Amino acid sequence: MERQETKKAAQYEQCGPVLIIMPVQELDHCCAVQVRQEADEQIERGGALHLLFDFSGIHFMDSSGIGVIMGRYKKVIFQGGNIACCGVGAEIDRILTLSGLYRIMPRFGDRKEALAALGKKRMPGADIPSGN
Repeated sequence: MERQETKKAAQYEQCGPVLIIMPVQELDHCCAVQVRQEADEQIERGGALHLLFDFSGIHFMDSSGIGVIMGRYKKVIFQGGNIACCGVGAEIDRILTLSGLYRIMPRFGDRKEALAALGKKRMPGADIPSGN
């Protein structure tokens, strides 16, 4: 019997109170469950307060990906955290705009800028430049 290895759907990096989530494939129905489970484990194990979604490695996301983002937002917002994104290409930008996710998740030009904003104590969405 041949053993089949499952490919990671995302990479994770902890930077202080910020967990960076970097999907490595498409963020669609095929990998949404895996990303959701892995992100939740990372949040609980690493004690992340904020989340940064780095979309530089993907070019497609469907409604399952939107659900992953919304679920993780609900998870951190109740503990006083926030979410943001960076590395957004044209395709992902269109999806985030149409879904209205930019109302809860500001967009930044790069990780450094996003990490600086998330490092602040409180980051209400209305007070943050979106970088669009």
